[in-house]
This record gives sequence, C-alpha cells and structure tokens, in this order.
Amino acid sequence: MAHDSSLQIERAAYEEFVRLWSQGSFEHQRLGQAFYNHFDLHKLTDQAGLHGLYEADGDKASRLILRLFHLH
Repeated sequence: MAHDSSLQIERAAYEEFVRLWSQGSFEHQRLGQAFYNHFDLHKLTDQAGLHGLYEADGDKASRLILRLFHLH
C-alpha cells in the first residue's frame, strides 16, 4: 500500500503503543486521543488531519492512524 504521507513512526514504537493501549494504560482516553498524546503530535506544525484523529475512537481511529502514518 502506498502512502502519500510524510508522517512516519517506527513500527516498534507503534507496536509498543498498541501493547500499552491493550493493557489499559490510557484510561479515560479515546484511541486517537491516546495516540496523539503518546506520540506528542501537538508538536507538529501541520495539524491538518490530526484533529480528526484526536477525536476518533475504535476502528475509526485505527484506520486513521494507518492512513496518516507510515510505519517503518
């Protein structure tokens, strides 16, 4: 699958996030919100598309993460 996005996250870091999420480490946060906060995405100057990620949960958040970010 080709990605037009220049946003990249190491696969190991993503897998660690997923492990922490499945253990309940981000209590009271939506999946997208937890991802946004965990990876300090507020530091990015281009926030286009990230607002929707922050608001998303569940399958929608998972799809957005995989669409917005290239895992390497």
